[in-house]
Amino acid sequence: MINVKTLYLLGLGPGDPQAITLRSLTMLKRVQHIYVRTARHPGLQILHDNNIRYKALDFFYKQSKTFAETYQQLAYFVINATLRYGEVAYVVPGSPLFAEKAVEIMLEKANLAGITCRVVPAVSFVEAVSAELNLPRERELVVRDAMQPDKLLDSPDKHVLIMQLYNRQVASAAKLHLLTLYPAKHSVTLIRGAGVPHSKQITTVPLYKMDRVEWIDHLTTVYLPPLACYGMGHLLQIMRSLRGENGCPWDQEQNHLSLKPYLLEEAYEVLAAIDSGDTENFCEELGDLLLQVVFHSEIASENNMFSFYDVIAGISEKLIRRHPHVFGDAEAQTADDVLRSWQQIKKEEKKEQRSLFTLETYLPALMRAQKLQRQASSVGFDWPDASGAWVKLQEELTELNDAYNEGNQEKIEEELGDLLFATVNVARFLDTDAEQALAAGTRKFYRRLLFVEEQARAEGGEISAYSLAKLDEWWNLAKKQVKQEKNLN
Repeated sequence: MINVKTLYLLGLGPGDPQAITLRSLTMLKRVQHIYVRTARHPGLQILHDNNIRYKALDFFYKQSKTFAETYQQLAYFVINATLRYGEVAYVVPGSPLFAEKAVEIMLEKANLAGITCRVVPAVSFVEAVSAELNLPRERELVVRDAMQPDKLLDSPDKHVLIMQLYNRQVASAAKLHLLTLYPAKHSVTLIRGAGVPHSKQITTVPLYKMDRVEWIDHLTTVYLPPLACYGMGHLLQIMRSLRGENGCPWDQEQNHLSLKPYLLEEAYEVLAAIDSGDTENFCEELGDLLLQVVFHSEIASENNMFSFYDVIAGISEKLIRRHPHVFGDAEAQTADDVLRSWQQIKKEEKKEQRSLFTLETYLPALMRAQKLQRQASSVGFDWPDASGAWVKLQEELTELNDAYNEGNQEKIEEELGDLLFATVNVARFLDTDAEQALAAGTRKFYRRLLFVEEQARAEGGEISAYSLAKLDEWWNLAKKQVKQEKNLN
């Protein structure tokens, strides 16, 4: 007969001793070797009432330096006990499937040890808190772990429950993360002992006071109401409605080709918003650009090509893969180190591509030149410093002047191209985007030209009616005015 070793994973419920399931209680009466994660839980009273003996494992929290170490030691202790006794029950507060890292480790490692794990369903804190606060369920409610602060900001459009708020120190750390997105006066509700009538405590405070509540302990949960009216899911649903059977005729007619001009237009409007310094307009234009991504993704999904989630997965995987110095063991101390690493990883990803370099003809000429120069620099084909680029610029200017004196139009165009390319290279060494610099220079020329035009009309004429000397006088006046405006700002 095969000796089957079994580990039962059970939950006490959120706190009320009566919340334990009948199945769990029956099983605990039968199993001889019972371990509870912590004795600090009111639900254990039901075990005392039924004379069920158990061993509490709180000592692991005292002898371990980190929570991760605690969970690992708990898991291996229980697994070894199961190997020894053949049948063991491990009991946790709430449900074994909520915020129980040790249970996750047991489920992962037990099979390798020849142990069968059986999870017994239990009432979690979510049911108790939702009942106390009358919260929405299903997709409108999400659960986050205070011990994983990097995920606390993921769902500002949802009702959020934050669990494992062990003490005021953990609450303070969670608060600081939340304050990077949520307003300081955003209302939060703390509830302790949800579902335990005689020890329940509830209070609502501004977010900035969240860690000042004195009774925060291991039975405390924070409820965070939504910050935003809409999330990514809402935008995708709106797009599906617009493209759907009863949607908008214009949106229904669009395809990838018809949308190409809008994608480029929206990108340039974002750049204009950045230059304007208008924060509200910048936000709006980013939304318009995002719409284009969603629009193309929805059309692709309808044609079984890919979905928006494939786009998200693709760029997420690429960012992780190409940043091994952040998400792996590699090192990169400077931006140049990162660029070289990026190019090498990109080369390995596209081994069928013979060259590291690409001439992306769809880009504007200045942007194309900048990108190609960056690619060359990433493999060491570059001047050691800006002095070489400056010398090359002067050399190209001389060659253009020679071509002009010769009167060779074809040669003039070639040398002018070389001069512009060398100028872009100098801009790169000066840490300046040539495309944006030219755009700014053009805007400056436009403003001064408008000023000259206004001066001419103020004197009763058009620009063409005045001498170059007079126009130059107004031009210099325009330059002084711009300098004065800058000084005032």
